[in-house]
Parts: sequence; structure tokens; C-alpha cells
Amino acid sequence: MIATDLDGTLLGADGEVSPRNAAALARASAAGAHVVVATGRPVTSLTPVVDAGFDGLAVCMNGAVVYDISSRRIQSATVIEPAVLLDVVTELERLPYEFGLAVDRIAGDAEEFWAEHTYAHPWADRFYQRAERAALLASPAAKMLVAYREQSEEIFEAATRAGADRVTMTYSAGDGLFEVAAAGVTKGAVLARLADGWGIDAADVVAFGDMRNDLEMLTWAGRSVAMSNAIPEVAAAASEIGPHHADDGVAQVLERWF
Repeated sequence: MIATDLDGTLLGADGEVSPRNAAALARASAAGAHVVVATGRPVTSLTPVVDAGFDGLAVCMNGAVVYDISSRRIQSATVIEPAVLLDVVTELERLPYEFGLAVDRIAGDAEEFWAEHTYAHPWADRFYQRAERAALLASPAAKMLVAYREQSEEIFEAATRAGADRVTMTYSAGDGLFEVAAAGVTKGAVLARLADGWGIDAADVVAFGDMRNDLEMLTWAGRSVAMSNAIPEVAAAASEIGPHHADDGVAQVLERWF
């Protein structure tokens, strides 16, 4: 089994899957390996891998959603219930840090994106409809996004404590945007479930990543590759340091076997 993150890992500097990376994954699949994309992105943002010809499973929203690209169907979704959303946000509001909120929701096999008016992430106006904070918290969400003005370990640790064991909090960039899923939902947990269903042991899995939301996946996989552009925490947890994502790093590693 091969599991790969997208941004900063499989995708190049142009945000696309290079021909070399696409060919390496195709050869691995043809040889019998289960290839799974594991990303913090929603289903709507899988265009780069779809355009590259990938038609397997995608673990999206850091594990909250499993999507079958070939059938264009959501196989499973794990949501945060409104009561939990409200409890966690109430705790976050007690901290001395201002933030904006957004939520990603599942509606059948589609997604809905809602953000409050103070949510100022660069993608907000492109993807999100606007609503008041109370409305965002009134319905289940596959993912909640908490946007701070800056990124710091102090803020992340405080926000994580506020979520306690009710949710899982992580991040995939260094821009102050923290990503919240239901308790226990991570890329690693979902990939472990998929591997078990296929009769694959963790020892026979290679995983690629670069950011905090890849940690559980990398520590679970029998062989883990942190891209050379990975943050120090991820690099320290991996079996090896691979090439830079902009240099077809995933392909360079997979070409040892395929």
C-alpha cells in the first residue's frame, strides 16, 4: 500500500502532479499496490490528481471523508456534531486569541462550505458562503477550520487543549489555519482501517508527507518518507528524508521498487 499527501508532497511547485510522479503511482498500481491519496483538502479540490489520471481512493479532510474517485461517491464520512462544535468553540473563545471560523459539510455526495464574515483565509471568497457563527455551529461538520492571525506553537497548544478529547486538531500549513475533525479522526486512523480491509499489514505500507497533519500516517506506516521540505517534527518522525516535493520526490523513492 502506498499513501501520499498532496500539497508539499505529491504536488509540485505548480500545484500539479508531474508526469514522473503520475507514472510512478500508475506503475505501482499496475503492480498490485493499493495507492491512496491522503489529504487535508476537500473532495472539491482533488482536481490535480483527477487530471493526472488517478482514479483510486482519496482520504480527504484529514480522514473525515473517504472518496472513491472512479465512482465519484463518498464511501464514508465522520462528522463533528453541533453540540461538540459549540463546546469547542466556546472554549476557544475563552483564549486571548482572535479567530475566524469556517466549516466543511457533507450533503449526500457533495460538499458545502460556510464561513463567518470574519474568516479571512485567501480561499474564503472563492469557496465559502457567508453566515453568522451561530449558524455555522448549528449543523454537523466534517471539518471545522479555525483561522488565527498568526501561527505559533503557543496558540496551537492552547487550542488543542481547548479541544481536549472531543476533537482532533492539526494543521497543514504555517499560516495560522488549524483544522479540526471528530475525535480520533486522522489520516493514519483511516488508512489503518482501509489497510485492514485489504489484508495489508502496516509493515507493508509506505507513506509520504511533509506537515503536522501527516504525522499519524507516517508513524503508523511501516516505512515513512518525509519530504526534504517537511517541518522538523515530521522529519524527525519519518523513516527517511526523501527529495524535495518540487523535484518529483515521491517518484524518486517509488522508482526503487516500481
